[in-house]
This record gives sequence, C-alpha cells and structure tokens, in this order.
Amino acid sequence: MKIFITGNSRSGTTMMSRILGNHKEVFSFQELHFFDEQLPREGFNNTPRKEEAVKLFATLCAIQRHGYFGSRDYTLFRDEALFTLNTGVPVKYSEVFEKFLVTETARNHKSIPCEQTPQTVYFIDQVLNSYEYAKVIVMVRDPRAVMLSQKYKWKRRKLSGGQIPLRESIRAYINYHPIAISKIWNRVMQTASEYKKHPSVLFVKYEDLIQNPKMIIEKVCKHCGINFEESLLNVPVVGSSSNPDNITKQGIDNSRLQEWENGGLNNTEIQICQQINGSLMDYWGYNPKSVKSNMFLSTWYDVSLPFRLGLALLFNLKRLKNIGKFVKQK
Repeated sequence: MKIFITGNSRSGTTMMSRILGNHKEVFSFQELHFFDEQLPREGFNNTPRKEEAVKLFATLCAIQRHGYFGSRDYTLFRDEALFTLNTGVPVKYSEVFEKFLVTETARNHKSIPCEQTPQTVYFIDQVLNSYEYAKVIVMVRDPRAVMLSQKYKWKRRKLSGGQIPLRESIRAYINYHPIAISKIWNRVMQTASEYKKHPSVLFVKYEDLIQNPKMIIEKVCKHCGINFEESLLNVPVVGSSSNPDNITKQGIDNSRLQEWENGGLNNTEIQICQQINGSLMDYWGYNPKSVKSNMFLSTWYDVSLPFRLGLALLFNLKRLKNIGKFVKQK
C-alpha cells in the first residue's frame, strides 16, 4: 500500500504527513514534487532511457535526504540508483517513482510509504490507475484561512529560524495575490471533487482535524488499513505562517482556527475569495461573512493581477519542467 496526501497548499497536508509518519509502519517523505517538477513532459507511463531513470531516482534521493531546499546533486546517489534500477528491464517513470518510494521506506525500516505534495492533486487519476492499493487523502481547508496563510507564508523564513532560503521567501511574497490564490483554491477543489465518491480517496477537513483530532485520525487509519495509535497525535507545533515554530510543544494546535476573521485579511480580500469560491464554499460548509469591500482596493487588485502573475511565473521558472502544464493546472 502507498499513501498520497494532497490538497491545496497550506491546507494541512504536512500536518497529516507528520501524524501518519508517527505510525510504526508508515514512512512520511519530504515534499518530493515528483509529478509537477521532476516528471519529464513525455509522460508518467513512458519509458525513459536508463541514464534518465537513474538521474530521476538519484534526484529523488537527494531531495529526500537533503530536504527540498537542500543540494540536488544527484551524482552523490547515482551508484545507489544504478544498483536499485539495474534489472535489465526497461521501467516506466511511474515504476521508477514506485521503486524509489518502496526502497526509501524499507531503508527507514518501515513498510508503507506516505508521499505528501499538494500539487499531486492534479495527478490523482495517474496515482489510482498506476499503483495498486493506493490510498489518497485530500485535505480541505476554508479558502479564507488558506489565503491568510499564503499571505504571510513569506514570514516562514524567520519563524522557522532561518531554515528557508531567502529566495523562497521572496517567491512566496510575490506569489500572493488574493484573486490568484482564490482561483487556485477553486481549481484544486474542483479537480479533487471529481473523486469525492472514489473508495480509495478520503477527504479530510482541516477544521475537523484540529477540533476532533482523535476521531478524524481514527477515520484516516481505517481508510488506510492501519491501526490507530495515540502517539500519532504527538506532532510538533511547527509550520505556522504567523507564530514561531515550537518543536518542544507536541499536539494539535487549534488556537488559530478562525484567525482570518481577526484582521489578518482585509474586507476586500475576503469579498474576493467569497465571490470566486461561493458555490464550493457552500458545498464544503464554509459560511460567507458579510463584508463591504473597498472599491479602490478592489480596482488595485484587478489592475495588478497581470503584473503579479507574470512576476510569479518568472520566480517559478526554475521549478518547472513543463510551463504549459503548470499554467493549465493553475
């Protein structure tokens, strides 16, 4: 079995990964960004040349061992990749990824790989069709809370104690625009909702998780076919866009549940989000707030959108193998 955690960015995917990673059988990976950044444009089920397969496997090793922002020097893991892939039989990109997940999980003395990259939401179909016994968990969060978290994501560099590169903070700052963030949430939830009735896909609302963690994680464990353990809930309180990381504090923090209502977003941002996502918010049980937007601020957001999108594209080019695919998804 393989577990894939996905959903909109800043919706609790990392928290869910940390929770499941506490299980004695589950190994949680870094955000690998295999589908959206590492997979070549020729496709998931194509067969690469041997050297390309080796480079892909070794690059995934580098991301996992050194962290997403760490060194990508794949040559350090080339011999390991050659040893693992040296079967003499051509393998598809999907099989290279599977071999990596299984091998790395076994290396860490566990048996169930758990991959958590938000952008995998656009590839749920490939996951379900390619991997037997795959289980997908889609995290859902109020788009206004997502917007607030994205708005201040650039502060993560300071809140994490400098673990995040300066370029990434600048990229996060540039990426934020209320219209763009709202439309991305809409696109993600429309895409994910196509699998609402699929037996291998479980939707988890972030708000339910932090208010009733034991009940929700018991449900997640049942979905994944693993036993619930109380220790799963002992996760460090880190990753916030507003509070410093506190690795000494364990548990599920629900203190900032409705923080978006307390001045973190202006009325115009809230109104934009609700206008774009009204029907989906209603579907997921997120009630609109009565607000009055500022006409001048609303006009500014409209006028500045093309410029911010162009700037965001420039700052994201380094992460893209297929610009057309990226633009279509977003």
